[in-house]
Amino acid sequence: MRIWDKAGKYKDGFVKEYTHWALEVSFCQHTLGCFIIFAKRDVERISDLFDDEIIELKTVMKEYESTFMSIANFKPDRFNYLQMGNALHHLHIHAIPRYLKTREFFGREWKDETFGHPPVWSKTEVDKELVLKLKEIYLANVEK
Repeated sequence: MRIWDKAGKYKDGFVKEYTHWALEVSFCQHTLGCFIIFAKRDVERISDLFDDEIIELKTVMKEYESTFMSIANFKPDRFNYLQMGNALHHLHIHAIPRYLKTREFFGREWKDETFGHPPVWSKTEVDKELVLKLKEIYLANVEK
């Protein structure tokens, strides 16, 4: 059960389940390819994680990074991870790829206006079709 989204509003973004984590496409694309890593158990702080959860988090992050580095249209120049928990009091980590140059994807240009600085935080949700396309391209390229 996705305890962070009880109403199922964002269920279409679900990508992959791990033992301790779930990976989802973010409906807010601060930059192209933003995903969210959710803790599966009810926990708010990184400092409350068990060792096996921390170890697996590293695995999830490495897989996320290597997958996007393998996709020609993406190949981010950096990866940022943000954990705030201000609105949703359930541990989740925003995975934000960063791009020095503009990328084209799904019929639009994506420019990372603040590369080298904290990302611009968008509260605007993208349409479901874009989320599903990001999910599809990720799953087609993730190492099985």
